[in-house]
Amino acid sequence: MTTALKQSDAPANSKLLTLRTQLAGLRRARAGVRAAVAWSALGIAILAALAAVFALDLIFELAVPQRIVVLLIAAGCVAWAFVRFTRPHLGRHEDEIEMALLVERQQQIDSDLVAALQFDSPRAFDWGSPQLTGAVIDYVAAVGRGINVFEGFSRQQMARRLGLLGVGLAVLLFAAILWPGHIAAFANRLLLGSRHYPTRTVIEQVVVNRTPVLVRDASGGSAPASSNAAQGRPVAFLVQCAGELPAAGTVQLAATGAARSRTKLELKPLSQGERLARLKEAGVKLSAAVDSAAGQLDEPFKNEVGVLLRFDAPQAAELLDKAKMHFELPAVLVALDAALKNWPGDGPRTAVLSGELARLNDGVNYKLFAGDAWTDPATIQMIPLPIIELTAKPVPPKYAQSAAQSAPDSSGRQLAVLEGSAVELSIQCSNGKKLKSAWLTIQTKAGTQRYDLAPFGAAGEVWRPRVADSPLKSIREEMRYELQVVDTDGLSLETPLRGTIRIRPDRLPNGLAEIVHKVVLPSAEPVIEYRASDDYGIAQLAIVAEVERHKDSRTSAAAETPAAPAETPQPSDANQIPAAAAVAAETRRVSLLSEPGPLVASRLPLTGRFRFSLSPLNLAKGDRVKLTLEVIDYRGENEAGQPTGLAYQADPLVLEISDLSGVQAAIAAADEQSEKRINDIITRQLGIGAAP
Repeated sequence: MTTALKQSDAPANSKLLTLRTQLAGLRRARAGVRAAVAWSALGIAILAALAAVFALDLIFELAVPQRIVVLLIAAGCVAWAFVRFTRPHLGRHEDEIEMALLVERQQQIDSDLVAALQFDSPRAFDWGSPQLTGAVIDYVAAVGRGINVFEGFSRQQMARRLGLLGVGLAVLLFAAILWPGHIAAFANRLLLGSRHYPTRTVIEQVVVNRTPVLVRDASGGSAPASSNAAQGRPVAFLVQCAGELPAAGTVQLAATGAARSRTKLELKPLSQGERLARLKEAGVKLSAAVDSAAGQLDEPFKNEVGVLLRFDAPQAAELLDKAKMHFELPAVLVALDAALKNWPGDGPRTAVLSGELARLNDGVNYKLFAGDAWTDPATIQMIPLPIIELTAKPVPPKYAQSAAQSAPDSSGRQLAVLEGSAVELSIQCSNGKKLKSAWLTIQTKAGTQRYDLAPFGAAGEVWRPRVADSPLKSIREEMRYELQVVDTDGLSLETPLRGTIRIRPDRLPNGLAEIVHKVVLPSAEPVIEYRASDDYGIAQLAIVAEVERHKDSRTSAAAETPAAPAETPQPSDANQIPAAAAVAAETRRVSLLSEPGPLVASRLPLTGRFRFSLSPLNLAKGDRVKLTLEVIDYRGENEAGQPTGLAYQADPLVLEISDLSGVQAAIAAADEQSEKRINDIITRQLGIGAAP
């Protein structure tokens, strides 16, 4: 009978129920022992592999590639232990018959147990004699109560392996209590992290060229982030250390270029005085920024000031990092003042190591050492600074655009423009770098204001001020400007582009009037020759006649001629009538322009002759007429649409009113003087009367 029977095959009123229960307990015990032996072997293998990896990593500080290799070897050893010691004990399933056979061998009894179990089955009635089957079952049921099925069953192997596993776990727990930092670092490094095992010196922060590349946190990472540096500019390192403060530090550098050159940079600690000076310098820069009230803060400024604050005024540095506008800077100054009042505070508990490398053209890999601490290798990629081309094109006011002018240099930074002019300013990166942001800072008498530039065009390579808020659309006062950019690599110009926009004056117009005879009859029409000019245009050109009547003729003139609207006479330093002898009676104005509207610069200078009639003035002998050429230049229109400009008055021409005899005498005197001047000229030309 070879058919295996399960316990469920036995009838419910089986006489072998006690034996079956005992065999089932033996089967479970053997399964538990096998599982404990199998998995404890795997646990011991894992603990041994971890201990070996920990020892190697602690001694040699394995790099990530080396750790990967060691972990693969350890995983292979664990896999071998699984196959060798664990797998054989897994997957085995023993039934009731196998347990009965095992008991028969251990008890050295006949095969009645197996036979009885097989006969105690519903299917056994078809196998043979019922009397023989019942006899075997009754015999085994009577004998089975005295059989110890667990005789010869051993748990020693399980105890040994569990004991060894318990010892390993106890050692691990003891190590975790005594050296939690080492265990935490090992767990991080198992996951290929960059955390180092605890050292006496702790590297808290690393700053490269004002950019924090490593800030120690709860994870304890020691791998600085890769950073960018400007090609051809120095590379500065700042390292803050805690714990056992080092007297110096070292940076090992290896060029990434073809040369593969190596060098070392010594880091020296900053003194307390130097660290205090850095805080004061930050205070000066912050105060200047607060006074400027320039609006939005730019990243170069925040980086420059932030690196001065971050080691000894971290609260101020945090506030500055969060600040977006200039009005938030007073809070940063308050935090900085608190740090200065409490100086040195926690300063002596840390050391700040500083060093600077000469200008580099190729990227470098570097590794920092301070005391017994060090960092993982990191890279500084040297990239070119943005090169900015500035174009500034002055656009004069509308009234001055028609004047012929030499084209200014649009690439120049110093401009002189007319009041009311606009400046079309734009920048473009000439070395192909993409700009992230650009802004214009304008400084006037009223203060400093920042204006963001925006990209224009399909490619967005040209940046200009937005038209709506551009301060250059109508320039009314002198201003200074600065241009700064940040490219997509986070680099800015080494020095902002600076320039000045001055106001170039619109010169006053000029004019000249001449007349031949200055003694005339009351009804004369003297001819006035005039010339007028301006750099951009003339709005008005007129002769202003001011009548000064003699006191004896004032009454009769007033009775014969209605008074014209009085105007304030222009002062004259010549040909003035004494106050007791003459009185200003009236002023008249006569325009010399034959067509309305301004006379543009292309039609200047304007020359001509004008016959001025004295008859309407009702003059009498002894009166005087002062004729003044008035020129008003053109400077656009005001809000009402009227031309605006400044007036210029030429030297006045004074006419003396006389009778016929007076005029003839004046002409004769003029002829006499003319003849004398001609004779003097002839004498000088011929040399008459010269010494022999």
